Amino acid sequence: MSEPSEPSDKSPHSLLSEKLAAALPPPGPEALRNEERAQLAAQKVGLTLKGWRVGRLLGVGPVSAAYEATRGSHDGAARGVLRLLVGPLGKNERARGLFVRASYAASRFQHPRVLAVIGDGVDDEGAPFVVRPWSDGKPLADVVAESGPMTEPQALRLAEQVLDALEIAHAHGVVHGAISPTNVLVTPRGSMRLCDFSAPPGMTPRSEGDVLAALRATKWTPPERCSTSADPPTEACDVWSLGAIMYFAVSRLPPRGDAASLGDLARAPIRPIRESAPSVSEGFAALIEHALAADPALRYESAYAMLGDVRRVMAGRKPKLEDAQRPNPSGSYTGPPPHSSRRHLSGARSESSVLQPAMGTSTGRESVRPRHSEWKGNLALILAIATLVGVATFVMVRERVEEERMQRAHPARTSDTAR
Repeated sequence: MSEPSEPSDKSPHSLLSEKLAAALPPPGPEALRNEERAQLAAQKVGLTLKGWRVGRLLGVGPVSAAYEATRGSHDGAARGVLRLLVGPLGKNERARGLFVRASYAASRFQHPRVLAVIGDGVDDEGAPFVVRPWSDGKPLADVVAESGPMTEPQALRLAEQVLDALEIAHAHGVVHGAISPTNVLVTPRGSMRLCDFSAPPGMTPRSEGDVLAALRATKWTPPERCSTSADPPTEACDVWSLGAIMYFAVSRLPPRGDAASLGDLARAPIRPIRESAPSVSEGFAALIEHALAADPALRYESAYAMLGDVRRVMAGRKPKLEDAQRPNPSGSYTGPPPHSSRRHLSGARSESSVLQPAMGTSTGRESVRPRHSEWKGNLALILAIATLVGVATFVMVRERVEEERMQRAHPARTSDTAR
């Protein structure tokens, strides 16, 4: 008979990290080193792909490379950014399909701050590429590197704009899937542009497999995505990634430090934001920590929920730290959900709350009063309309009677007028 196991005193974050790390596979053949990807990407400069001339190399990511591209004459040339699938992935049929589908995800909706794909094609080796419009904005990573950390109001304004775009995307069933400081662009006027969507719409669990999921894992990837066996990205994944780049914007540091491998990213804890950026307010720190919760069930469930707290902190108020406050149907009311850190107390109610009606609710007698007032208002409106109709009818009848009386009193004058 086996001895009973001792209860574990590990935190939920440690247990989740160990579970994710256990699912990590050995590196596959597509996982090229950064130097190899850069060399392969540099070989494409100067080519002409479907009318687009590939210009300078803008950057190389874990999956694709980005180039400045132009099409047309020098006077009226169109300018864009061309993203090309790099390395052996370009010959993988599944990877090619996922890459193009994900790139066109932003075409399912329209938003002024989202740069959607305007064209696609393949190079001479069959590797797919997509083209998006050019923007004068710089990647957030370059802005922070050149100008230093953002102030708290600047970071909140940036987050508000990103969340506004994500709210529309999520409403159309589109998840970005790979938000990072390289695909959040900041214009010279401080406006934001979001590009490079990486999650194909309509994916089923584990449909991405070993092809792209592990390769796209970066310092801005949520812990539940740091595994090739992970489910498709959700709205909560976008929330975590945005919290990570807000952390970076005010501190110049990623929230998990120097962690880079899948195992480290799955296990590394989050360093408190006030240790990396002591000047931020308590409300800002609470907002970031809630967005960066390791368990997706304990963080903001959607961009809509997080956007409300961002605006509260911008106004100097405390964040509510609610998981998902979506609009309620007309005529319905639901109370606020419990604080995410005290979910186990959600079912408990104090004796006073049972004996006394809660504020904002109404008893049976009070619920009748609005209906009575509404009935009285409708009756007054009906009487007013009836009065106006009666007055108009009286005036018309009176004018008609006066005309007939004048005709009887002066028949000759009436006949002359008719001639």
